[in-house]
Amino acid sequence: MTTRPAYAPLPEAIHVVLNAPPATVAQTAATLLQADTIAVRYVNPRDAWLETKEFAGTYRLRLWADPDVPGKSRVTLEAVYRPREDPSRTQRDMEVAAPADSPGQVRAARLLAALQEKLGVTNY
Repeated sequence: MTTRPAYAPLPEAIHVVLNAPPATVAQTAATLLQADTIAVRYVNPRDAWLETKEFAGTYRLRLWADPDVPGKSRVTLEAVYRPREDPSRTQRDMEVAAPADSPGQVRAARLLAALQEKLGVTNY
């Protein structure tokens, strides 16, 4: 059984390969976000998945880390927001990719840079 959501990341999500196992990536991301004053809503190192609470309005970050070669992870980082509320639809149905230069994309880029600096990045 997994705690990951049933939906896939949005196509606009950022992808990178980091030099650490998936559980380490998820836990390190949680620590970095908390240091950057973004509250983490849920993190599960075993499932290598993380979701923040809303910040700067309705922005939210989600991270998936999947095994690549031994000791490395394929990381997907999505920044989303909800431009409007509709109680008749699910939260995910209302989410769209955060625009460039929005608080969501700025924080996603900051998290990605910090992860790359701390864990190292692999370019294939």
